[in-house]
Amino acid sequence: MERGGVTYPEGFDASGLYCGIKAEKKEDLSLIFSKTPCVAAGTFTTNQFKSYSLLWTLRNIKNLVQAVVINSGNANTCNGEENYGYTEQVAESLANITGTKKTSVLVASTGIIGRPIPYEKILDALPELVRTLSPENHTLAARGIMTTDTRPKEFQINTGIKGRHKEVDIGGMVKGAGMINPSMSTMLCFITTDAVIEQDVLKMALKEAVEDSFNMVTVDDDTSTNDMVLCLANGMAKNSRIKEGTEDYNRFLSSLKLLSTELAKMIASDGEGATKMIEVIVKGGWCKKDARRVAKRIAGSNLFKSAVYGADPNWGRIVAAAGSVSARIDVKNTEVSLCGVKVYNGNPVVYDEKKLRNIMEREKKITVEIDIKKGSFSAVAWGCDLTEDYVRINKE
Repeated sequence: MERGGVTYPEGFDASGLYCGIKAEKKEDLSLIFSKTPCVAAGTFTTNQFKSYSLLWTLRNIKNLVQAVVINSGNANTCNGEENYGYTEQVAESLANITGTKKTSVLVASTGIIGRPIPYEKILDALPELVRTLSPENHTLAARGIMTTDTRPKEFQINTGIKGRHKEVDIGGMVKGAGMINPSMSTMLCFITTDAVIEQDVLKMALKEAVEDSFNMVTVDDDTSTNDMVLCLANGMAKNSRIKEGTEDYNRFLSSLKLLSTELAKMIASDGEGATKMIEVIVKGGWCKKDARRVAKRIAGSNLFKSAVYGADPNWGRIVAAAGSVSARIDVKNTEVSLCGVKVYNGNPVVYDEKKLRNIMEREKKITVEIDIKKGSFSAVAWGCDLTEDYVRINKE
């Protein structure tokens, strides 16, 4: 197996194993480790109830970071204040094994809320987790962060930015299938790069990339207690330091946006119980915020999501969702297309409904284009259809 995902950039290793948190014997503990200290940036959930793992990471992300340990199957949230201490024990133990500082270890969790973190199982597994660190184990790490995901989600990209050692690369892995309406990022996403870049510049780039990618995904309009995107930069490409406003910064940002968008689309296409991905393209926004609001509202409409599942070209649900948000819309001239077929232009458009139904049944990606005719701003949001399986998965 070759490098990929979070180990695609130089100097990053990963591992994943089963430590006994999940009922099923599947990977539930992952580690990302950099051979050299990294500057780090992150975006985090806006939910007022936050995981103790996330709180630990918030406290330490300003430091140079060398490791991120992630467990799945337990959210480490609303489970008693003593669990913050257990989280610190995990960071300290990993630091002792790897020869780093506990403040250089970040922690993330995902899973069921309200249960004590089984920190002893994690502590017992750490030596093996460190022993199996390898650039080839990136997919094991991606599996170790999964909950109701049906497949690991990884992406990597070469930026073309030249360094003294090599060109700058970016890699990432993400998990998320349900409880997705991130008002900051996604469920859990980890991005690595071998770029030389200042922390404040990395933070600025990450924030912009997240706004147009992870923040535009919705599966069920629920915002998690654990959502975070982390980005680590270890500088091993030995490029000239990336500074704001330079050509290299623009290249880095463009690559980071592409990687984030691809990972975000993987979440949408793997929504709990989903059979189809929904892509909503909004044009003609008076401002960027208006375009984003309309796009995300349509993508998250349960009525429209149900119509997509039934291959029903019910464009009335699209315009109803668009008009329900606080955005400037020229309702008399708004145009709507579904899977490339114009269905509304301020008045109903005559189209072959049977043909459009057949297209919606056949295609795995359902595209909505809506021009709200108020300006020049645009936005794209992603979601998925709503099926009986979504209820079954969450009932269980």
